[in-house]
Amino acid sequence: MAFKRALALMLSALLVLTCVSAAADVPKDIPQLAIEEIPDSPPGITHYLLLCVDSWGNQEDAAQGGVIGDDEETEDPEQGEVIEDLAYAAYIDEITTAVQNISTPKALGNTDGMILVTVDTFLNRVVLTSFVRDLLIQKPDGKFSRLSRFVPNNGNNQEAVEKLIDIYGSHFGVRIDHYLVVNWSMVRNIIDAAGVKDENGIGRVELELTKGEAEYLRGKTAYNASWATPTLRGAGTYMLSPHAAVIYMRCRKSVSAINGEKYDYRRTTRARNVLVSLKNALTTITYDQCMELLDVIVNNVLVTDMSALDLLEAADVAFGLKDAQIDQFRIPVDGTHRTISYSSGSCEEIDFPANRDALWDYLGYNSFVVREE
Repeated sequence: MAFKRALALMLSALLVLTCVSAAADVPKDIPQLAIEEIPDSPPGITHYLLLCVDSWGNQEDAAQGGVIGDDEETEDPEQGEVIEDLAYAAYIDEITTAVQNISTPKALGNTDGMILVTVDTFLNRVVLTSFVRDLLIQKPDGKFSRLSRFVPNNGNNQEAVEKLIDIYGSHFGVRIDHYLVVNWSMVRNIIDAAGVKDENGIGRVELELTKGEAEYLRGKTAYNASWATPTLRGAGTYMLSPHAAVIYMRCRKSVSAINGEKYDYRRTTRARNVLVSLKNALTTITYDQCMELLDVIVNNVLVTDMSALDLLEAADVAFGLKDAQIDQFRIPVDGTHRTISYSSGSCEEIDFPANRDALWDYLGYNSFVVREE
């Protein structure tokens, strides 16, 4: 009898502890901004949200090239300005056709990669802000969702992406100007086009790997020696192939913490590392090469709200900032988050007001620097 009583007390205690634990994991309401409370971007700042869905899609043989700037160059000293205007008009027509050919898939998927690219022409810098994918956000109906699962849980289409843009405004306090959605195959194709060309014409990115990262890549089933130059043999600096760079970006397990970051937190840093390496590879790009790269990008986009003119203007700005400073930021900032269990998995509950303030500070929203229109 005493044994049964003790067992009953133990089970009761476990039940109480379970209930307490479950209560502790009930998400807190998130203080959000109304649309009129979201600050306007300071003069010179444009925000582009890059989203990568967790899919390789059907892009093994995605078209690259052939849309923009394929016409032979025509020289006529007496009609130089006219020809230049006609050439630009041709660019507009060709890229408009390319944008119109972007097909919206029925299902996009989880947004596994999320980077806000802030272009600041006033300070001549570009800021890459990445977001941990399992951040907990609160929808207009009061229900909670992981940031990465918002799109598939709300229609899984372009309309859902538009709603996600609103979430970024109300939660993070930025007015996003444009967005582009890609998949992993498309990222690989863009890396191939933008990276440093090797002797076989393959675009590569230069990355510094830890011993754990090198071992992770070597341990993949599809690994082969062409993934890296020199051959992966431990910590060091390597030129990774497009496919290897994507695998590196996706890495979140089996690697020890680096600078205090591990799992999805370090994954966001790896994605930024690849973008920075690509930027460094493009410092000597010519304007014609810039247009060729834009051609590849347009042919490797699932969904975008950008018109042909928007894309050309963005390319012009990017070309002018090819020597710009690159800064990096991450949401959430250290000390403002905790891991909780919600909806059959772990997610990150963060202090949104603290993160909004930190992001505004980093982007220069709270600066006393006078910006002229």
